[in-house]
This record gives sequence, C-alpha cells and structure tokens, in this order.
Amino acid sequence: MGERTTRRTLLFGLATAPLLAVGGTAVADPVYPSQGDVDAAQAAAAAKAAQVADLQAQLAGQQSALEDARTTLSVAAEDYDEARALLQQRTAEATAATAAAERAKAAYDRARVAVGRVASQQYRGTSDGYSPLATVLASGSIDDYVDSRTTLDHLAGRRVDVQAEAADAKLVADSSAQRAAEAEQAQEQATGAAERARTAAQQAADAADAVVATTQAKNTELIAQLAALQQTSVELEQQRQAGLEAERRAAAEAAARAAAQAAAQEAARRAAEEAARASSSSSSSSAASSRAAGTARPSAPVRRAQGPTAGADGAVDWALSQLGKPYLWAGDGPDSFDCSGLTMRAWESAGVALPHSSRLQYSGQAKVALDDLAPGDLVFYATNTSNAATIHHVGMVVSPGTMVEAPHTGATVRTSSIYRRGLMPYGTRPA
Repeated sequence: MGERTTRRTLLFGLATAPLLAVGGTAVADPVYPSQGDVDAAQAAAAAKAAQVADLQAQLAGQQSALEDARTTLSVAAEDYDEARALLQQRTAEATAATAAAERAKAAYDRARVAVGRVASQQYRGTSDGYSPLATVLASGSIDDYVDSRTTLDHLAGRRVDVQAEAADAKLVADSSAQRAAEAEQAQEQATGAAERARTAAQQAADAADAVVATTQAKNTELIAQLAALQQTSVELEQQRQAGLEAERRAAAEAAARAAAQAAAQEAARRAAEEAARASSSSSSSSAASSRAAGTARPSAPVRRAQGPTAGADGAVDWALSQLGKPYLWAGDGPDSFDCSGLTMRAWESAGVALPHSSRLQYSGQAKVALDDLAPGDLVFYATNTSNAATIHHVGMVVSPGTMVEAPHTGATVRTSSIYRRGLMPYGTRPA
C-alpha cells in the first residue's frame, strides 16, 4: 500500500514538472504587453499625433499664405485699374483743355485783328479830313457836319468796344492756356502713377504665381506624409483635407455674414447721424454758418438705389456666359477678365457704362443694403470695410447670397457665396 502510493507520487511529480516549468516561464515573460510596451506605444502615438498636428498646421499656414498673396495681388491690380481709369480721365481732360485753349487763342487773334482794323479805319478817317475842325470847315450844312461827326464818334466807340473784347479774349486765352498746362501736368503725373502701379501689379502677380506653385508642391508633400503617418491612402487624405477646407470656408462664411451685418448696422447708424447733422447744419442761420466757416462738414448721406435697374437680367446672363474663362489682372475680355473688367463688360452689354475699377464702381453708384441686394447689383470687398479706398474686389449678385466673379490668379470665372472676409456693408446698383 505504501509502495504504490510512493510510486504514484513520484510519477505525478515527473508528469507535472514540465508544466510547472512552462508555468514558471510564463510568469517571468508574460504574453500580454508590459508597462514598458504600453508607455512606448503611448509615446509613439503622441509623437505621431504631434506630427499630424504639425503637418495640419503647415497646411493651414500654406493656405493662409496663398490667400494673403492673392489679396496682395488683388489690391495691386485694383491700384492699377484705378490708376489707368484716372489716367483715361486726365487724358480726356487734357485733350479738352488743349482744344479750349486753342479756341481761346484763335478768338484772341481775331480780336487783335479787329482792333487793328478799327484803328486803321479811324486813322484813315482822320487823315482824310474827318477831324472835328476839318469837318466843320468842309461841311456844306449843319446836317453834313452832324453826319460826319457821328461817323467819327462811331469809329471811336467801336475801337473802345473792340479793344475791350480783345482784352477779354486775352484773359480767356491766358486762363485756358494755364488750365491746359495744368491738365497736361496732371496727365503726366497720372501716366507715371499708372506705370508704377502696373509694375507693382506685375510684381505681385509674379509673387502670387510663385506662392501658388510652392503651395501646390508643398501640399502634395504634406498630404503624402499625413497619409503615411495615419496609414491611409493619399486619395483618402486629399478627400479629408478637402472636407476640412470646406468646414473652414463654412465657418469663415458664417463669420463674414455676421461681420457684414454688424458693419451694415454701424454704417446705417453713421449715415443717420450724418443726415441729422446735415439737416441741422442746413437749417442754421447765416451768422452761425459764418462762425462755422473753416470747420469740417459731414459728408452727404449714402445715396440709396430706388429699385432694380433695367437690363440687370441681361447683365447677369452675360456674366454667367463667361463662366470658366481665366482670371487675368487688368483683363477686360473677351477671353479673360479681372473682377472689375467682368462687371464692367457685363453691364456694358446692358447699355450701362462703368469704369474699369472696383473702387470707382463703388463710389460712383447708388448704394444698396446687403439685405436688399437684387440680381445685377455689385458687392465689394476691402481690407478695411470702413474705408472705401481699400476696396480691391467686386462681384455681381446672381441670386440671394450668390455672386459671379473673376476671383484671383490661377482661378476662372465662377459663382460663389458673397459672404467672405472684407465684405463691404453696402453693394451698388448700376444705372
């Protein structure tokens, strides 16, 4: 009995020994991750997340730099458009002033000839015996004397009149010549300004083109890195970035809408205050006006449009027919456009003349509140929405909240939301 028990115990121990050994090995080197493995994995994940965040920040920075370059070009191109429009105006003024000066000089020359002719007639009349004494001696009767004397008096009076006319003509000729000289000087200055603006615009266009090329190459590289880090395909990552960009644009549009509404409310408040001050000023006494001489007066309130302009539908249809044509700064068709070139040609097709300048298209037209915009109205964008001198872009409304525009270098004529950064609180209604 005891021997069999001893033999079973020995056999059991021999049989279980390998299991204990295996069990002992499992305890020393477990099959699940150790704390060190967990810590290392967390560190790697954190590093990867940091890399992803850094790449996303770089992509956002690339987009911001691209938008800044496009805005810089837009401003420079508008500077040139405005300078060119002003040069055309100065050239027309110089041409008109020169023509007026030539006419005034011709009138003065005729007046001088008339003075000489009258003087000659009077001299001949006197030398032929038309002096007062000769007239008395030669007169056969008192009637003859009166007739002769009247002739002398007429000649003398005529000479005075002609001399006065000649003096007036000389004043006009001198004044016209001065105005012509000033107009020519203004034309020369405008020519220089236009040339400088063109050079600046070309430099901005070259810089924008370089940023576009750099951004495209860099974005391709960054997206590939993101795809590798996140173990996705480049195509999938591109789709993700497009989605993120769409979210960013939507947020920017909402912010722009809120900013435009706030700016419109502020502009309406200022306009009401200016109108009140203007009304008060106009009803003041002449003595009060004299005391106020030399002080700054408020500007006139914004001139509001009365209703949709005839031809607006035609202008919109024409602008939409240009969809897909490339943007070109200073372009006014038929194959490429900049922003104000597109709106100018669109309204030209409807019989309304506009200057090739977004700033001049804003300043020269009746204003429309953003809530009252109708198809054909123009909307404007500026670096400072309280200062119309900083306007650099214009688009044409085609439906509520949507415009057609020639946007920026590298893009084509397209439709887009009117709500973006820099939207002016008023549009305009060409007429």
